[in-house]
Amino acid sequence: MLCLALSIIVIDNTILAVAFPSIQRGLHTSESGLQWIGSAYGLVLAGLLLPLAVVGDRRGRKGLLMIGLVIFGAASIGAAFATTTAALVVARGVMGIGGACTMPSTLSVLGNIFPDEERGKAIAVWSGVAGIATAIGPVVGGLLLARYWWGSVFLVNVPVVLVALVLTALWVPRSHDPAAPPVDRGSALLWWCALTAIIVAIIEGPQRGWGSPLVVAAGAGGVLMLVAFARREDRSTKPLIEDATRRDPRLRWGAATVVALFFGVMGMQFVLSLWIQGPQHHSALTAGLYFVPTAVMSLVFALLTPGWSARWGYGVMAAVGLVVTAVAAIVAAVSVATVSLPGVVVAGALVGVGIGMAAVSGVELIMSSARPERAGSASGVNETLVEASGALGIAVLGSVLVETGSYAWPLPVVAGLAIVTAIGLATAFRPSRASRRSNAAPKS
Repeated sequence: MLCLALSIIVIDNTILAVAFPSIQRGLHTSESGLQWIGSAYGLVLAGLLLPLAVVGDRRGRKGLLMIGLVIFGAASIGAAFATTTAALVVARGVMGIGGACTMPSTLSVLGNIFPDEERGKAIAVWSGVAGIATAIGPVVGGLLLARYWWGSVFLVNVPVVLVALVLTALWVPRSHDPAAPPVDRGSALLWWCALTAIIVAIIEGPQRGWGSPLVVAAGAGGVLMLVAFARREDRSTKPLIEDATRRDPRLRWGAATVVALFFGVMGMQFVLSLWIQGPQHHSALTAGLYFVPTAVMSLVFALLTPGWSARWGYGVMAAVGLVVTAVAAIVAAVSVATVSLPGVVVAGALVGVGIGMAAVSGVELIMSSARPERAGSASGVNETLVEASGALGIAVLGSVLVETGSYAWPLPVVAGLAIVTAIGLATAFRPSRASRRSNAAPKS
């Protein structure tokens, strides 16, 4: 049931990958409008995930999960019947509120009910489902758009939400931590505003000019608010992330893994879907089928990774997964430049390998950095980074696409970020007797 709730939240992000051209035609929107439609959901989700995860720890994870499903389902109906770009952006933002209640609850319940020796396997299944959902979204979108209008990619959420609500009520146990501190509203507001300002600068930069007052002010303001957020967390008596977790190297490197991975996955899907349906003139269904190898490989390698990690450690496996992701991005760039659709299939399969290895490893590093009682805050960190990095991936790669006019040039950006992060992981986590335990910390 937890995986079902997770899947609809993840799929909603990736199902749009093949729907963008249909939405663009239906609503007569610009490239910038598409970037906002793609980013609004992740932006709101990322801004609220961490504080709502803390609320779930304190008030009850099951109740928050059910509230999130209701909001998500209602907003999906609004998105399906939106008649303007602004209305769709708003509906996607409200869906983000529902997703922010739902996503951390699924992982925090899992982290709370499974003992340490079983948590790695449970997270592998959870991550495998997330990887499949990430990759299968374009396929589902393509099937729907082959028969129905673009709003169907949102309307399909409603029956799944209803099933998830019933199963949650019947099967999910109640859990909470009465000793969890209340949410620091100031920290939550600073984080959300910082992320919003940075996204505004990235999306509007190519349209308005990088030196325009709005873009400069938004970029500078976002950086300053991030610094203020970090300082407030250090001084706060009720931080969103407790001190011991924040200082744990596993949190830092798990976060870096998740950011590099989902920045690349979401950004590549955005660019490649536009290329397949644009210059290559293929249908949404055909575009979706190109992502099937990603779904298959992500599941296979998500299930294999815990066994390998028992020997080499999650840090090493995260680095290997990111290297594979970087190779996938280069293969995709070359394939686009040479107009090789088989090359795109190979790149998609490699992306699936990267997701299976790096997603499982990154999540386990993050979750192992927190006490079981604070599983919600750790899961909130994980999901915040997934959504924030996905929104940034769409915004950054979309901006490079607009600036260069090339579908190939945005993709090496993914490779660069993945390689830099992999080098850091390989340096911090060296294969040794200690790192062969799944919860091994990096050497200093």
